[in-house]
Amino acid sequence: MTYGRTVLSHPFIVDAAREHFVPACIYNNTKEDAPLLKLFEEPSWNNPVVRVLDADRKDLVPRVNNDWTLRGLASAMVEALKAIKKPVPLYLDLLLREQAARKRGVASAAFGMT
Repeated sequence: MTYGRTVLSHPFIVDAAREHFVPACIYNNTKEDAPLLKLFEEPSWNNPVVRVLDADRKDLVPRVNNDWTLRGLASAMVEALKAIKKPVPLYLDLLLREQAARKRGVASAAFGMT
């Protein structure tokens, strides 16, 4: 639930999903979605995963699992758009760069002027 409230609800992720992808949610603990879990070879009661597929249901990028960060999902979205030779929106590229910088560690400094 935290992934949905944080990463999946980030305004840039939401905008990119609406503009460039067809989002779908498959529950991993209901009878109705069991055939889809089988199709994608996903276990039931699994942690969240994200797949970015083409029209033939083939993965455009490796499935995102065990990385429930903005960087992880933004990276998959950027790489998927590049894979299909679509332009990457600036806001999504900047989000990925910001998250990569945070992972590396960022410093801040204050400068005074007289």
